[in-house]
Amino acid sequence: MRRTTLNEAGPLDLAPATPEPVTGSSASRQLRIVLVAFACDPTRGSEPAIGWGWAEALARRGHTVEVLTHPEFDSVRQTERRVADLGPLGERIRVHVIPEPRAPRWTSLLPGPLSGMAAEVQRYAAWQRQALAYARSHGFDRADLVHHVSYGSLQGGSALCHLGPPLVFGPVGGGQIAPHSHRRYLGTAYRQEALRTWLWVRCLSRRQACRTTLREAAVVLVTNRDTERRVRRLSRTATRLMLADGIQESLIREPTQAQPARSGHPPTVLWVGRLHPRKTPELAVRALAQLRSEIADARLVILGDGPLRPSLEQLAHRLGVGESVEFRGLLPREQVFEACDEADAFLMTSLRDSSSTQTLEAWARGLPVIHLGHHGISDFSAPGGSVSVPLGDPADLPQRIAWALSGVLNDQQTRHCMERAALAWARKHTWAAKAETAEELYRAILFERRPCSFQ
Repeated sequence: MRRTTLNEAGPLDLAPATPEPVTGSSASRQLRIVLVAFACDPTRGSEPAIGWGWAEALARRGHTVEVLTHPEFDSVRQTERRVADLGPLGERIRVHVIPEPRAPRWTSLLPGPLSGMAAEVQRYAAWQRQALAYARSHGFDRADLVHHVSYGSLQGGSALCHLGPPLVFGPVGGGQIAPHSHRRYLGTAYRQEALRTWLWVRCLSRRQACRTTLREAAVVLVTNRDTERRVRRLSRTATRLMLADGIQESLIREPTQAQPARSGHPPTVLWVGRLHPRKTPELAVRALAQLRSEIADARLVILGDGPLRPSLEQLAHRLGVGESVEFRGLLPREQVFEACDEADAFLMTSLRDSSSTQTLEAWARGLPVIHLGHHGISDFSAPGGSVSVPLGDPADLPQRIAWALSGVLNDQQTRHCMERAALAWARKHTWAAKAETAEELYRAILFERRPCSFQ
């Protein structure tokens, strides 16, 4: 694998000299795809996992993938290692690492959270300009198409819409907002949410870079209907709902016969995510306190860390469930799957999310999911494998979540049926299935079939 030194002056090129030749029937299907994956790391979750998931899945379909990304933590080393582990298949993945520029100094002069938001927008816009220049200098304008997968937000747009080949933009979110009616669960953080809604959703989606991307894209893939409505207000480009996340086939657990409850095993609810206000882990703790009035030995396991952990621990003790809430901190993905296998139900309480990697992983382990009925999780809720709790009145929301949990935990047969439905749903969202769907879309675009036929 060819390497150059990583520095501020230029990108690190991890691309091999030549891709593996594809012969036979695969050759007729091979495309050269420029994959814009600002975040790309096979060992991490969320957007880094999504970036890598697309790269590997498309390579497995026989395509050559030119990945444009940036270095973060040890993503370069992890990506290089994974490419090497793939052997000949890895030669179809050409990774081009472009450093992220620094934010202009003026962004540090802005007050409060505006400074961080402005710095992020400016850094990402500058990185995209560098990525476009790099793509042009390396002849990527002769690729078959460009697929932009991260940032997974419509507000960032894609400078690669100017490269020349048709652009597939997304899956992206960015149109969803935290409900004002439930601001009590966000506390003082709601002011920042309100600022985000005004600046990020209302204003940045109207800037020229975003509008140009939407106008030039062959199709916009959106992760939730809130974002789809936003895109349709801004352009007439064809849209299609698609879950941003994917799961490896090998991670989907085989269905098992219903088993009697394990002796000595208390009913366990699992919550996974960053302990951040918009994820609303407070709802999980309050729901457990309500649940224990029906299931006295129920317990809650929280995986993740963040600024809310001290206040959550205090809340659990104040509600009398301190001994029943276990905070395990941030764990490797392997241990997250182990926790899924040990749990009886998965709870998602986020008040603002494009979609959810954690819920797809829970479904892949056959775990019933209880979630709030809004945003992307509601648009991609597993039929028969989940319970959607309407937002309704915020005052009794913890009680209604507890009732939903109780209905699942108290009935072994219900859990068994939900397990099978969850596994079936996860199989529809493997990376192999997503790549096959994307390939059909690419063909429709390249052969001038109307992408709106996919709506």
